[in-house]
Amino acid sequence: MGIVRSFGGGSYGMGFEALMRRHLRSVAVLGDFNAVLDASESCGRSAENTNAMTEFREVLTEVGLIHIPFTGCPFTWHNCSEGSRSLWRRLDRILVNEIWLVHWPQASYFSALPSTSDHSPLVLRGAVQRSARGMFRFENFLTNLPGFIDSVRGVWLHQIYGNHMYGVVCKLKALKTVFRAQRKIKGDLALNVRLAKSYLDSAQTLFETYREDIFLHLVQWCRIVYCKAVELEASMLRQRAKMTWLTKGDQCSKFFFSKINARRAMQRVYQIQNSDGQLVSGSEQVAAEFVSFFQALLGGTSRRRSLNLDFLQLISNIH
Repeated sequence: MGIVRSFGGGSYGMGFEALMRRHLRSVAVLGDFNAVLDASESCGRSAENTNAMTEFREVLTEVGLIHIPFTGCPFTWHNCSEGSRSLWRRLDRILVNEIWLVHWPQASYFSALPSTSDHSPLVLRGAVQRSARGMFRFENFLTNLPGFIDSVRGVWLHQIYGNHMYGVVCKLKALKTVFRAQRKIKGDLALNVRLAKSYLDSAQTLFETYREDIFLHLVQWCRIVYCKAVELEASMLRQRAKMTWLTKGDQCSKFFFSKINARRAMQRVYQIQNSDGQLVSGSEQVAAEFVSFFQALLGGTSRRRSLNLDFLQLISNIH
């Protein structure tokens, strides 16, 4: 793993490019970048250099450095001034490349108290959170499988007694079992693509060696299987990355897998603020705080407010 620190001031492009050429595997870059990505990362009257922000964003995109989850104070630097001259900036950050994120997908960092410095130190955490059971996700590629319509029709036409909403919920739960079984039958779509490609290569080698029609037919069938496997994998990657498929024939799987990993990392909740203004961290504590909040919101022990009929009458008289 390559770790480089202190990129303060100057042009970023040359330093980043040299870093990526030197470390072809996992890379983490951390320190004072002396620039912000957008206006939300600064607080104060001093105008931000939009050219510097644009250059910073473009360089990060070009060299493939991405952010990991961050907690703590949103600003990591203060100019130690008072009143209207007070300036807050997020100048310090930790950036990683795709390979680093694959090795440490649960990593995050937080800004500690600055102590005697005007910068807040960054503390990198790599603790693995307990993985909860993943939510059900309908995969669009299932619609291309033979028998999909019949399996859905068989569940949806089933008679369920009760109100309409109860019937819909029961049918959706039953379909989850059907879809999971179909997805399990298809197996690992990426592995299917590799296997289909190896079979196609073997068939083409046999045809080039013996030049017989039977091997030509084998090549044609293997090509159909390979194209179908690629199509199913592409459908899955498009949906999970939630991005527009730029060119239909461009199977840039690495690009989509990197987007999936980045989204998963940024969507993890490491710390929240409760109703009392206190910060709660830790997977179990955060989950308990979510449950407590929604129990109170959706009809716990909170008292219902009565309607002010006089106020409603006043509104009706005005209109």
